[in-house]
Amino acid sequence: MRTLFVITMALAAGAIRLQAQNSKRLDVENLFPNVAGGVTLVDPNDAGIPPGVLGGGTGVLIHEQVLLVNAHGTRITEDGIPPFIHTFATFNLHVFDDRSTWIPIVAYAWYPKTLPCPNHECNWPDPPLANFADVGLMLLERPVKGIKPANLAPPGTLDKNRGQHEDQILVGYGFPDSAPSGGPLPWSQWPGARHYLIIPPVQPFNDLWAYGQPGEVCFGDSGGPIFLGPLGDSGRKSREIVALVSAFEGSVCSTGRSIPVRIDNEDIQNWIHQQINEWLGVKH
Repeated sequence: MRTLFVITMALAAGAIRLQAQNSKRLDVENLFPNVAGGVTLVDPNDAGIPPGVLGGGTGVLIHEQVLLVNAHGTRITEDGIPPFIHTFATFNLHVFDDRSTWIPIVAYAWYPKTLPCPNHECNWPDPPLANFADVGLMLLERPVKGIKPANLAPPGTLDKNRGQHEDQILVGYGFPDSAPSGGPLPWSQWPGARHYLIIPPVQPFNDLWAYGQPGEVCFGDSGGPIFLGPLGDSGRKSREIVALVSAFEGSVCSTGRSIPVRIDNEDIQNWIHQQINEWLGVKH
């Protein structure tokens, strides 16, 4: 089991490959304005990395200056980010529509129980280990105005079977599918478009992980939130984040079962609040 991402992105590996009974939905109605696309660019350099788009993915705004993402991109190197690599976030429907809206990422943090990812690839245990989580944060260069941050679901939400009775909605910026031989397509072909899918309820495995269905995610969706509904505006409480896309089994999106990391976890949420306070001096 594995998911792949490149050097600075916790916004990585996954794209929605929809099941036959569903249809991919581009978020043209802007139902999920607080879900961001991330893109990593490389300048000309002496390290042998081709310039251009190095990677892309998904995150979700949980504070006006903080994105909730996966950790597997930010934990790839302990030596800092080379100066020729730049990571940005945008809330455009298509990330490449208006580059003036791109907001630089200025700091990263990962949950302390995240494993390192040597050689730019994370190897997930199967089943996931109880002492491993894949949760990270990115600090934006400036606050985002006019977009309401998403709420975190209370700890234990999935254990209380709420997920069985309310919509679960997966949102991401990933590829439509993997390459024919498996693995990701070249990032130069990444469409970078926000889409969503109402999915069958994810099944909790332990207090950190859940299992989804085959074909729900692919490269580019990691860090994308799984919301607990409703999809539309019903006058009820707003949607809440119960999990993040983290990995899928195998290298072919259409057959690989998705593996979300749970956000309805008290320790993870305490760490998130503490980190935001350390970065910005505010209680969250």
